[in-house]
Amino acid sequence: MRDRPRFDPATPSSKIGRMLANVSLPPLAECLRIAMRGLRAFAWIVAINTGIAAVLAFGIKPDDTFWHDLVYSQAIGLSMWLLIDIPRHLLWGNGPPSRRVLPWIVVAAVLIGVPFGQWVARRILCTGDQPWRADSLRMSFIIAMLAALGATYFYWSRGKLATLQRQAALDALEREEAEKQVVRAQLMALQAQIEPHFLFNALAHVDVLVARDPAGARRLLQHLIGFLRTSLAHARAEQCTLEQEFALLRAYLDIQALRFGARLRFSLALDDTIAGLVVPPMLIQPLVENAVVHGIEPSREGGTIALSARREGDRLRLEVRDTGIGFGRDAAPGKGSGMGLTHVRERLARLFDADARLTIAETMPHGVTVTVELPLAHDAAGADASGAAVPQWRCRFSRPAVAPALAPRAPAGT
Repeated sequence: MRDRPRFDPATPSSKIGRMLANVSLPPLAECLRIAMRGLRAFAWIVAINTGIAAVLAFGIKPDDTFWHDLVYSQAIGLSMWLLIDIPRHLLWGNGPPSRRVLPWIVVAAVLIGVPFGQWVARRILCTGDQPWRADSLRMSFIIAMLAALGATYFYWSRGKLATLQRQAALDALEREEAEKQVVRAQLMALQAQIEPHFLFNALAHVDVLVARDPAGARRLLQHLIGFLRTSLAHARAEQCTLEQEFALLRAYLDIQALRFGARLRFSLALDDTIAGLVVPPMLIQPLVENAVVHGIEPSREGGTIALSARREGDRLRLEVRDTGIGFGRDAAPGKGSGMGLTHVRERLARLFDADARLTIAETMPHGVTVTVELPLAHDAAGADASGAAVPQWRCRFSRPAVAPALAPRAPAGT
């Protein structure tokens, strides 16, 4: 005797079982949203039907009771609503209905909904199968047609509004993507402006050192390799922490210090509490390059470059201070015209609107101080080693879509 086959829903072996296994229900939030939208539409229809019943009972047909007209109005109105809304939802969803098809659905809803609603109302009021009066039936059709036209306009305008909102959202996404492309293009242009001149000088200095100081040439090449590795990581990523930005600047200044010797001294000060703060990449390097090219290089005595980053309240303060020639003398010829500062200003305006600030001041007795202030916001507090609450600070970008996103990446070498 053969065993009777048994169906195990956990292992769907039949065609029906496989079909059921592939069925996915919408998430709970989506179900609740659809239910709330249906309840709002139902409430609007009930309110409109109540208004029609009030007009009939107290204006057009004062001989009828309000309860009588309310039952008829709700039965006819809800029947028509279902006959219009169900096909509309099946055919067009939340989009605007077709102007050619929807009127025919409305006419069918009136022709079917009025007699069906009359029949339902008579059953509720227990009036039996009384013959319809011609004036009552004609008035019901007129009121139903007016209500249907109003409902048609309501649904069409709501669908049209939803379409316009979706189109506006798509346009906003396209604009945000275009802005991100502009930011990337500006960053690439800035790198293309900085690196050729810098690499030419560095390689020319390597050529000089190879003959008279091979060990120095080797050190310079090692620093140059570290700088290029870090710079390449910056070019491939849309985000950068302050620690990574300072690593790039240290590699850059190490190379320049080997070029200028005792004429260039530098220091970097970065608070550990903000080392992981995400900032736009290549934001500080144009300022440091300006300090070297326009401040230190034209000066016979050279000078010092001090780079610092610290938090002051809800602001991040980045400062590049040099003791070069300052504003009193012209920079060396052929060294650019400060386009790096223009790029920095444009990027700050694009990412932070008017919340960021770049200021340039003369350092006494000589030199220049460039300060960049960025707005900060803090998330839920974390905890330090002792368990004390520590707020997690981040840059407050005015346009998150074009802001650098924090994503895992390999640490940049130096």
